[in-house]
Amino acid sequence: MKSIIKIFLLALLTVIVILFVAKKNYDSIIDTPNSENSEKITFEINTGESVDSIVQKLVDQGILKEKWANYFRIYLKINNIAQKIQAGTYEMPKNLSITEIAETIQQSRGLDIWVTIPEGLRKDEIAGILEKELLEGGNNNFDKTEFLSLTTDTTFISTLGFTYTLTDLEGYLFPDKYAFSNKVVTEDVLKILINNFKTKVGTSDTYEEIIIASMVEREGYTSTDRPMIADIINRRLDEGWLLQICATILYFKQDWEHVITKEDMVENNLYNTYKNAGLPPTPICNPGLQSINAVRNPQSNNYYFYIHDDDGNIHYAETLTEHNRNVEKYLR
Repeated sequence: MKSIIKIFLLALLTVIVILFVAKKNYDSIIDTPNSENSEKITFEINTGESVDSIVQKLVDQGILKEKWANYFRIYLKINNIAQKIQAGTYEMPKNLSITEIAETIQQSRGLDIWVTIPEGLRKDEIAGILEKELLEGGNNNFDKTEFLSLTTDTTFISTLGFTYTLTDLEGYLFPDKYAFSNKVVTEDVLKILINNFKTKVGTSDTYEEIIIASMVEREGYTSTDRPMIADIINRRLDEGWLLQICATILYFKQDWEHVITKEDMVENNLYNTYKNAGLPPTPICNPGLQSINAVRNPQSNNYYFYIHDDDGNIHYAETLTEHNRNVEKYLR
């Protein structure tokens, strides 16, 4: 029995010594400069970029030694820094320590151009915002025409890593606040938006899911309404009803302020869900995460109809009779 205790204590002591040495080694490494070279490197972190991608770029650009990469990951993990990393462009000397690198990437140095892309816009609207904001920020490399052309370039799209075939990136230009360098080129701007979509949304989505989410984005104004509308759309699809969604017509018109007429409702076009059964051929806008999650987690209900009143409030109905009463009450 004594020998077992002695072996256990010896093993425990060995583990303690190993941990002590490892901790001492770790403490020494995280505060040691990566290099004696003080050359400054322009380093970019994109919105939604993963820690692994950031670490690899630090190594590739000589800011972090490859053999210290895991120490850096551990430091970020222990100190809960991963969620605090700020997208942006940094001037970073090569002689920073791990702790100094971690501190630096938590605060953007103002060398970037911040662009906010709201939810629910068409790709041409997004291209317009990017063109205006990047140009005003001093970036002359972005080209709106090239950007829109790339969104339907199937060769380019095939390099983006989607698990299903896409011919149009409408719906995938993720709404968010982005930091771009003043030297970023058009193709990289588009890749940043797509990579952020993949980071925030994941890769389990389907094209149909994004199409429905885009309609939910334009039709639902609140976090309560969006899951309700998602369930109504699913029910109408399952039962073979026409969707009769006004936003699909507005997308075809390329004008969200257009006042829909009776002629619009009988017009022959693929986006007229008053005339054509099923989904429109593409998303009608670029939805935010809340609308995508609403499609993934719809709120079960028994409604088939809804209308928006002049204040933007939604009124639901289970039957056409109830729906017509709502129309008379709120829209006449």
